[in-house]
Amino acid sequence: MAWEKLLTAANDLEADMIAGLLKQAGIPTRYKYSGINSYLKVVMGPVVPLEIWVPAEKIREAQEILAAFTGNKSNPRQ
Repeated sequence: MAWEKLLTAANDLEADMIAGLLKQAGIPTRYKYSGINSYLKVVMGPVVPLEIWVPAEKIREAQEILAAFTGNKSNPRQ
């Protein structure tokens, strides 16, 4: 299964809220810490930005769910 980056969350709390919303819609998620953020996670804990990835075939649906949730009709931040 191919995965695509949906957005970069500011921290673990934001990522967990978004992942929970998508899970309710039946969309699985994966987290990825980019670059040095994976090392900073060990030192700084849950305040490091992380990427949220979804299956490629679900990317459009995930974007629509986030847009409806945030009231933002344009593409969510990436």
